[in-house]
Amino acid sequence: MNHRFALTAVAVALASTLGSQTGAEPGVVYTDAANDIASGLATAGGTLDLLSMEVSNTASDIVFKLTVNGDLNGTDWGKFMIGIAAGGAASSNGNGWGRPINMDSSVGGMTSWFGSWVDGGGGAENRGFSAGSWGLTGATYNGNFGGYSFAGNQLTYTVSLASLGLSEGSTFYFDAYSSGGGGSDSAIDALANPNASVANWGDSYTSNSSNGIFSYTVVPAPGVLALLGLAGLSRGRRSRKA
Repeated sequence: MNHRFALTAVAVALASTLGSQTGAEPGVVYTDAANDIASGLATAGGTLDLLSMEVSNTASDIVFKLTVNGDLNGTDWGKFMIGIAAGGAASSNGNGWGRPINMDSSVGGMTSWFGSWVDGGGGAENRGFSAGSWGLTGATYNGNFGGYSFAGNQLTYTVSLASLGLSEGSTFYFDAYSSGGGGSDSAIDALANPNASVANWGDSYTSNSSNGIFSYTVVPAPGVLALLGLAGLSRGRRSRKA
Protein backbone atom coordinates (compact mmCIF):
# COMPACT_ATOMS: atom_id res chain seq x y z
CA MET A 1 0.00 0.00 0.00
CA ASN A 2 1.20 3.51 -0.76
CA HIS A 3 1.31 4.94 2.77
CA ARG A 4 2.37 8.36 1.53
CA PHE A 5 -0.70 8.62 -0.72
CA ALA A 6 -3.02 7.39 2.05
CA LEU A 7 -1.66 9.89 4.57
CA THR A 8 -1.99 12.72 2.08
CA ALA A 9 -5.63 11.82 1.46
CA VAL A 10 -6.36 11.73 5.19
CA ALA A 11 -4.61 15.08 5.64
CA VAL A 12 -6.74 16.69 2.95
CA ALA A 13 -9.92 15.28 4.51
CA LEU A 14 -8.93 16.51 7.96
CA ALA A 15 -8.03 19.94 6.66
CA SER A 16 -11.44 20.19 4.99
CA THR A 17 -13.32 19.11 8.12
CA LEU A 18 -11.33 21.07 10.66
CA GLY A 19 -11.08 24.14 8.48
CA SER A 20 -14.86 24.46 8.60
CA GLN A 21 -14.92 24.85 12.37
CA THR A 22 -15.59 28.29 13.83
CA GLY A 23 -12.56 28.21 16.11
CA ALA A 24 -9.68 26.21 17.54
CA GLU A 25 -10.98 23.42 19.75
CA PRO A 26 -10.91 23.72 22.60
CA GLY A 27 -10.81 27.49 23.08
CA VAL A 28 -9.43 29.17 26.18
CA VAL A 29 -12.11 29.99 28.76
CA TYR A 30 -11.65 33.03 31.01
CA THR A 31 -13.98 33.27 34.03
CA ASP A 32 -15.35 35.94 36.32
CA ALA A 33 -17.06 35.71 39.70
CA ALA A 34 -20.86 35.74 39.64
CA ASN A 35 -22.91 38.49 41.30
CA ASP A 36 -19.97 40.92 41.51
CA ILE A 37 -21.89 44.07 40.55
CA ALA A 38 -22.00 46.80 43.19
CA SER A 39 -25.12 47.01 45.32
CA GLY A 40 -27.60 49.58 44.02
CA LEU A 41 -26.67 49.25 40.34
CA ALA A 42 -29.19 47.72 37.95
CA THR A 43 -28.13 44.40 36.44
CA ALA A 44 -30.57 44.23 33.47
CA GLY A 45 -32.07 40.98 34.66
CA GLY A 46 -28.60 39.63 35.42
CA THR A 47 -27.34 40.16 31.88
CA LEU A 48 -24.80 42.77 32.98
CA ASP A 49 -23.22 40.15 35.26
CA LEU A 50 -20.45 38.62 33.13
CA LEU A 51 -19.59 34.98 33.87
CA SER A 52 -17.04 33.83 31.29
CA MET A 53 -15.65 34.24 27.80
CA GLU A 54 -14.18 31.62 25.49
CA VAL A 55 -11.55 32.82 23.00
CA SER A 56 -10.45 30.73 20.01
CA ASN A 57 -9.15 31.30 16.51
CA THR A 58 -9.04 29.83 13.03
CA ALA A 59 -6.38 30.60 10.44
CA SER A 60 -8.17 33.84 9.54
CA ASP A 61 -10.58 34.76 12.34
CA ILE A 62 -10.81 35.14 16.10
CA VAL A 63 -13.94 34.18 18.02
CA PHE A 64 -15.13 35.55 21.37
CA LYS A 65 -18.05 33.80 23.12
CA LEU A 66 -19.24 35.85 26.09
CA THR A 67 -21.58 34.28 28.67
CA VAL A 68 -23.72 36.38 31.01
CA ASN A 69 -25.87 35.62 34.04
CA GLY A 70 -29.28 36.27 32.48
CA ASP A 71 -31.50 36.04 29.41
CA LEU A 72 -30.40 38.50 26.72
CA ASN A 73 -33.66 38.00 24.85
CA GLY A 74 -35.67 38.88 27.95
CA THR A 75 -33.89 42.08 28.98
CA ASP A 76 -32.68 44.03 25.99
CA TRP A 77 -31.01 47.27 27.09
CA GLY A 78 -27.52 46.11 28.05
CA LYS A 79 -24.36 47.06 26.19
CA PHE A 80 -21.45 44.61 25.95
CA MET A 81 -17.91 45.55 25.01
CA ILE A 82 -14.44 44.06 24.54
CA GLY A 83 -11.26 46.11 24.81
CA ILE A 84 -8.08 44.81 23.16
CA ALA A 85 -4.49 45.99 23.57
CA ALA A 86 -2.26 44.62 20.82
CA GLY A 87 0.60 47.09 21.27
CA GLY A 88 1.43 50.42 19.73
CA ALA A 89 -1.10 52.72 21.44
CA ALA A 90 -0.77 55.22 24.27
CA SER A 91 -2.37 54.31 27.59
CA SER A 92 -4.44 57.50 27.60
CA ASN A 93 -6.42 56.83 24.42
CA GLY A 94 -9.50 55.51 26.23
CA ASN A 95 -11.84 53.39 24.09
CA GLY A 96 -13.80 53.47 20.88
CA TRP A 97 -17.03 54.69 22.47
CA GLY A 98 -15.50 57.40 24.63
CA ARG A 99 -16.70 55.83 27.86
CA PRO A 100 -14.77 56.09 31.16
CA ILE A 101 -13.01 52.76 30.55
CA ASN A 102 -9.25 52.44 30.02
CA MET A 103 -6.33 50.02 29.94
CA ASP A 104 -3.16 50.49 31.95
CA SER A 105 0.13 51.68 30.46
CA SER A 106 1.65 48.28 31.27
CA VAL A 107 -0.15 46.85 28.20
CA GLY A 108 0.10 49.98 26.07
CA GLY A 109 -3.54 51.06 25.94
CA MET A 110 -6.41 49.82 23.80
CA THR A 111 -5.91 49.34 20.08
CA SER A 112 -9.30 47.77 19.25
CA TRP A 113 -12.79 48.03 20.71
CA PHE A 114 -15.92 45.98 20.15
CA GLY A 115 -19.05 47.82 21.22
CA SER A 116 -22.29 45.82 20.96
CA TRP A 117 -25.95 46.08 21.90
CA VAL A 118 -28.87 43.67 22.16
CA ASP A 119 -31.79 46.09 21.75
CA GLY A 120 -33.40 46.93 18.42
CA GLY A 121 -32.35 43.59 16.96
CA GLY A 122 -28.78 43.97 18.17
CA GLY A 123 -25.58 45.05 16.48
CA ALA A 124 -21.88 45.62 16.96
CA GLU A 125 -19.02 47.91 15.95
CA ASN A 126 -15.30 47.22 15.64
CA ARG A 127 -13.33 50.40 16.25
CA GLY A 128 -9.56 50.74 16.00
CA PHE A 129 -7.07 53.28 17.34
CA SER A 130 -4.66 54.65 14.74
CA ALA A 131 -2.76 57.90 14.15
CA GLY A 132 -3.98 59.32 17.45
CA SER A 133 -7.72 58.75 17.09
CA TRP A 134 -10.43 56.11 16.99
CA GLY A 135 -12.03 55.10 13.70
CA LEU A 136 -14.69 52.64 12.58
CA THR A 137 -13.11 49.44 11.24
CA GLY A 138 -16.33 47.50 10.73
CA ALA A 139 -19.98 47.42 11.80
CA THR A 140 -22.89 45.02 11.51
CA TYR A 141 -25.02 47.78 9.98
CA ASN A 142 -22.39 48.19 7.24
CA GLY A 143 -22.11 44.45 6.65
CA ASN A 144 -18.37 44.36 7.35
CA PHE A 145 -18.11 43.50 11.05
CA GLY A 146 -17.68 39.77 10.58
CA GLY A 147 -20.16 37.83 12.69
CA TYR A 148 -22.19 38.88 15.72
CA SER A 149 -25.08 37.02 17.34
CA PHE A 150 -26.72 36.54 20.72
CA ALA A 151 -29.21 34.10 22.18
CA GLY A 152 -30.10 33.10 25.70
CA ASN A 153 -27.11 33.97 27.85
CA GLN A 154 -24.37 34.08 25.21
CA LEU A 155 -23.01 36.61 22.73
CA THR A 156 -20.64 35.56 19.94
CA TYR A 157 -18.28 37.84 18.02
CA THR A 158 -16.26 36.65 15.02
CA VAL A 159 -13.86 39.07 13.32
CA SER A 160 -10.80 38.71 11.12
CA LEU A 161 -7.38 38.61 12.74
CA ALA A 162 -6.22 41.15 10.17
CA SER A 163 -8.82 43.69 11.32
CA LEU A 164 -7.18 43.65 14.77
CA GLY A 165 -3.61 43.69 13.46
CA LEU A 166 -3.08 40.11 14.63
CA SER A 167 -1.53 37.00 13.10
CA GLU A 168 -0.34 33.56 14.22
CA GLY A 169 1.85 33.94 17.31
CA SER A 170 0.48 37.38 18.25
CA THR A 171 -0.23 37.93 21.94
CA PHE A 172 -2.74 40.57 23.03
CA TYR A 173 -4.30 41.75 26.29
CA PHE A 174 -8.05 42.13 26.68
CA ASP A 175 -10.99 42.57 28.99
CA ALA A 176 -14.76 42.46 28.49
CA TYR A 177 -17.25 44.89 29.99
CA SER A 178 -20.99 45.32 30.47
CA SER A 179 -22.71 48.68 30.68
CA GLY A 180 -25.91 50.66 30.23
CA GLY A 181 -27.24 52.71 27.38
CA GLY A 182 -25.87 56.08 28.52
CA GLY A 183 -22.83 57.36 26.64
CA SER A 184 -21.02 58.10 29.92
CA ASP A 185 -21.86 54.76 31.58
CA SER A 186 -18.79 52.86 32.78
CA ALA A 187 -17.88 49.18 33.17
CA ILE A 188 -20.64 47.93 35.46
CA ASP A 189 -18.92 44.57 35.37
CA ALA A 190 -15.42 43.77 34.08
CA LEU A 191 -14.69 40.15 33.17
CA ALA A 192 -11.14 40.08 34.55
CA ASN A 193 -12.10 41.62 37.90
CA PRO A 194 -13.70 39.20 40.41
CA ASN A 195 -14.84 42.15 42.54
CA ALA A 196 -17.21 45.03 41.84
CA SER A 197 -15.64 47.18 39.12
CA VAL A 198 -17.34 50.51 39.95
CA ALA A 199 -19.69 51.84 42.60
CA ASN A 200 -21.54 54.30 40.35
CA TRP A 201 -22.56 54.41 36.68
CA GLY A 202 -20.15 57.19 35.76
CA ASP A 203 -17.06 56.05 37.70
CA SER A 204 -13.86 55.59 35.72
CA TYR A 205 -12.53 52.05 35.36
CA THR A 206 -9.09 50.84 34.28
CA SER A 207 -8.14 47.26 33.39
CA ASN A 208 -4.69 46.59 34.86
CA SER A 209 -2.67 44.05 36.79
CA SER A 210 -4.36 45.07 40.06
CA ASN A 211 -7.97 44.97 38.84
CA GLY A 212 -7.31 42.11 36.46
CA ILE A 213 -6.55 41.73 32.77
CA PHE A 214 -6.30 38.70 30.46
CA SER A 215 -4.03 37.72 27.57
CA TYR A 216 -4.38 35.36 24.60
CA THR A 217 -1.90 34.11 22.00
CA VAL A 218 -3.11 33.33 18.48
CA VAL A 219 -2.40 29.65 17.78
CA PRO A 220 -2.09 27.71 14.50
CA ALA A 221 -5.46 26.69 13.06
CA PRO A 222 -6.64 23.12 13.91
CA GLY A 223 -6.31 21.94 10.31
CA VAL A 224 -2.73 23.16 10.17
CA LEU A 225 -1.85 21.26 13.34
CA ALA A 226 -3.40 18.09 11.93
CA LEU A 227 -1.47 18.43 8.69
CA LEU A 228 1.78 19.04 10.56
CA GLY A 229 1.20 15.95 12.67
CA LEU A 230 0.46 13.79 9.66
CA ALA A 231 3.45 15.17 7.80
CA GLY A 232 5.66 14.17 10.71
CA LEU A 233 4.09 10.70 10.78
CA SER A 234 4.64 10.32 7.05
CA ARG A 235 8.31 11.33 7.35
CA GLY A 236 8.77 8.89 10.23
CA ARG A 237 7.35 5.99 8.24
CA ARG A 238 9.53 6.74 5.25
CA SER A 239 12.60 6.91 7.48
CA ARG A 240 11.82 3.54 9.02
CA LYS A 241 11.34 1.95 5.61
CA ALA A 242 14.69 3.33 4.51
